[in-house]
Amino acid sequence: MLEIFLTSVLPTFLVVAVGIALGPFLGSGISIVNRLALHAATPALVLTSLINAEIVLTSVARLYGGALLAMIIMFLLARLLASRAEPTIRSGFVATSMFGNAANLMLPVSLFALGPLGLERALLLFLLMQFLMFAVCPLVLVGRAGASPEMLIRLAKLPVLWAVPVGILLSLLPTQIPIGLWRGMNLLSDAAIPLVLLVLGLQVYKTGLHLPSTRTWVASLFKTLVGPVVAYAAGWLIGVRGLDLTVLTLLGAMPPAVNILILSLEFGGDAEGASSTILVATLIALVTLPVVLFFVS
Repeated sequence: MLEIFLTSVLPTFLVVAVGIALGPFLGSGISIVNRLALHAATPALVLTSLINAEIVLTSVARLYGGALLAMIIMFLLARLLASRAEPTIRSGFVATSMFGNAANLMLPVSLFALGPLGLERALLLFLLMQFLMFAVCPLVLVGRAGASPEMLIRLAKLPVLWAVPVGILLSLLPTQIPIGLWRGMNLLSDAAIPLVLLVLGLQVYKTGLHLPSTRTWVASLFKTLVGPVVAYAAGWLIGVRGLDLTVLTLLGAMPPAVNILILSLEFGGDAEGASSTILVATLIALVTLPVVLFFVS
């Protein structure tokens, strides 16, 4: 377990720590760094990974089915646990329970712990979570239609989603990509993991440290401790096995996604509660992720 921590989790959090340290100098530029990661480096990573990947559609269907079932179970459990809370707090608790950090932490930890094949599966789950984040999370937060025309347009503008069909198409073509173009794509894709980790560190600095409330501790522990158990059980029921089940469980163990805070601010959700839960759960994940990886990898 110590080896897993030192080789797979610690390197990830060291880069996050660099992002925190750069906060006083780059805090106002977080949106620029985030856009570089979201609109350039991450699409290149998806593209190069899909071109090299050997994807079996039935395995992808089971993986997505397990992820969706896990989200539904977490939704029901969170609603039950927070049934007596006021609506805004309850909605925030449900959102942070359902949507894990499939980008900033999921991608690097999957790569370090499970290698390129683990990263391929993590990228597939990242794409699913990215879609659901914009289509479903606003509905969960404030009870209004997430799939509004504005949200759908915003989603359609994300290059990372268009990288999927392009990557699959290029992988099926008999011709090879020119070596110069391929090397350029790989150079850009190599920047994706460091950039998303720096964004997370900058976000942690921007959020700041506050004494967590009881509901923050409950929400954070619920996501990081119950989440992986639910994900593993859901995947097993669907028929997910092997590496796919490991990556699915890892997604369940992830702290809440940073985008929940962004959507809470935009739609009038519990932004303060989301911010505190994201920060505390991310710190807890420093301890829980090695444990989860030890048991499922």
